[in-house]
Amino acid sequence: MSRESRQWLREDTKQREKRLAHRKKLRWVLLFIAFVPIAAGAFAWIHSLQKPQTTAKVESSQFHQPRTLKELLALSPGGLDKCDIGLMNLLCAEGLPGAENLDVQDCLKKLDDLAATVKFETDRHYYRFREHPEQFRNSLGYYQMMMLAQILVQDLSIQYNPDLALPQMDGQVPTMASGANSKDIFIHGLLDGNHSGTCASMPVLVVAIGRRLGYPVNLAGAKLHLYVRYEDYNGKHFNIEPTVTEGFLTPADDDYKNGNGRFPATDEEIKDYGWLRPYSNKEALSQFLDNRGVCLGDAKRYDEARDMFIRSANCAPDTPLRRQSLQRYLEVLQDAPLGEKMDDWRRQIGSWEIPPGARSIYFENRKIQVRYFVGLCSDATASERVVDDLRAELTEYRRQMTLTNPAPEFLERGQHLLDLTKSGQELRVAAETLPPPLNGGEIPPDYLRCTANVDLRDQGAVLDAFWQHYHDITTDWSNQPPLLVHHWPPNPETFFPNSPLTSQ
Repeated sequence: MSRESRQWLREDTKQREKRLAHRKKLRWVLLFIAFVPIAAGAFAWIHSLQKPQTTAKVESSQFHQPRTLKELLALSPGGLDKCDIGLMNLLCAEGLPGAENLDVQDCLKKLDDLAATVKFETDRHYYRFREHPEQFRNSLGYYQMMMLAQILVQDLSIQYNPDLALPQMDGQVPTMASGANSKDIFIHGLLDGNHSGTCASMPVLVVAIGRRLGYPVNLAGAKLHLYVRYEDYNGKHFNIEPTVTEGFLTPADDDYKNGNGRFPATDEEIKDYGWLRPYSNKEALSQFLDNRGVCLGDAKRYDEARDMFIRSANCAPDTPLRRQSLQRYLEVLQDAPLGEKMDDWRRQIGSWEIPPGARSIYFENRKIQVRYFVGLCSDATASERVVDDLRAELTEYRRQMTLTNPAPEFLERGQHLLDLTKSGQELRVAAETLPPPLNGGEIPPDYLRCTANVDLRDQGAVLDAFWQHYHDITTDWSNQPPLLVHHWPPNPETFFPNSPLTSQ
């Protein structure tokens, strides 16, 4: 209710009381006293339906907003309910890559300024809703949220990070972070710089501003996605999709459940993860801590990332799928140092140039073989030896190519192929790309069976099947490096004699 309206109500009440004082019957006085609060309440309710509610949310005088991430994490559930969601998000970006110059108080001031702008423009254009409510679905909330969304796009020029949007448009799985850049997944990236973000940050910005205006808005989640949910006064709700900046989109719950046909969610996932319903502040904090964990993991700060994922789990409902998700995160972090080495080895191998000559095709195939090996081997020592073996072999090849008379084993020879046939399909695979014992011409029955459901027209799928089976059955990794380098007999044939892999 506006100040003028409250003043009008007080003056009107005084006038009525003066008139009724002249009446002699006490029952009429009592009746009036009972009627005043009812009338005031009714007037306030009617007024709330006629004017945009842009009253700022008032916090308890006993509650002090946290100033650091440590203070935020120390809050009780009741304290979190009173915490500014924009502040929560900003504090979770504290100390991350991309947040080196983060000024939380300056960002909060920008949120307040944006809220003031939204309030001014919403009030200024209110006549549009009053004269044509049907253009806004006869919903004041719809009008308010449309104005908020338009102002963010027009005045702030917020946008989905183009570098992350394009891969998704091509059908790839959504990515919340570009490397370890916190600006992609926390709202300071939308308040500064090029004002770009993702579905991890854009809905948070809308909710942070909407709550400053007293709007009943919350974060909500779907599979691989966050969005905004408005709880209307009539017990109904509608959704807002903040990542669409070329219009005002309000998808139905079923649209989010279907995930645009690419990422549908099961009923079990919706129940266990708490999707398609409003998030509490505690659950929102869980989401922010997950995002922080992702950034820390990308930045190779694995111990900190592990702590964030555990804290996130403590802020979310304890369900089977959530426990599985936490376990996956922790397993990935445990393997991360080895993963770093794998990535480094594979980058090295990919960068090695093979000089043209007698065995250039052989070495290109060996590079494929070794890249597969280090990508699957759980023994860092074995992987390092395989990489060193290939490096030494390649170094000697380069030296031999400078000689007038290279050693016999470096003379040109044909490529060794395995001939795979199945149901009329045929594929020839270079043996030097395969794991032992296939690289030596031996085809055990279990390897034959592992390609039973593989389309031989897809060579990559065949290689994946062979190497995955090799990974599944191998235990003595330390003894594998010598088996990768097969020493061929003198004058080998182009194809292995009597070694076709055949399946009917």
